[in-house]
Amino acid sequence: MNKKDPRVQQTFEMLQGGFTSLIQAMPLEQITIKKLTEASLINRTTFYLHFSDLQDFILQYCETIFTKWTEISNHAVPTPLHRSLDETYPGLVNLLEHIKQGKIMYSCLLVEHRLPQFTSQLNEWMKKYTNQGFGVIQPAPHFDDYEREVREAHILSGTIGAIIWWVKHSFPITSQRLAEELTKIAAKGPFYVSDKSSGSTK
Repeated sequence: MNKKDPRVQQTFEMLQGGFTSLIQAMPLEQITIKKLTEASLINRTTFYLHFSDLQDFILQYCETIFTKWTEISNHAVPTPLHRSLDETYPGLVNLLEHIKQGKIMYSCLLVEHRLPQFTSQLNEWMKKYTNQGFGVIQPAPHFDDYEREVREAHILSGTIGAIIWWVKHSFPITSQRLAEELTKIAAKGPFYVSDKSSGSTK
């Protein structure tokens, strides 16, 4: 699909809007090309000019979401060099704000898991993003493969889980606060050493 052509881009945007409305209203299994084209106000012939079937469209639909996520996270306002793990990458804050603005759609995709293709691509996208340390920190170079994979799995599941929790509970904390927590946990881990003799933590 040549999205550089304005007419093609307009068609795809109409299909995106139609599909977003449908996925919010019904399970994926009930969505058909007929329903999609009707909701998008285009005809089936136009659909088949660009996509072989519904799965082909859904794949590109998901890819477009994560292309947008990459643009948001990569085009944050530059900040001075980070000197502390408590400093949060603005790209993460901007991404969380984007998710918050699309609450209804992302509730369907993240909380209700109405689109398995999205969930699959989410894991791959988030793996790359967290491996970059949210743009703030660098992974330690001395880990062996198993150590790195365990840490990767832990951070990946925790980050996605925290964002799902945040959306599910209607954003009980700000995007900034969640970004700060995710950055600190990714860098330092979720636990502190307790000094039982003094009752303090370190």
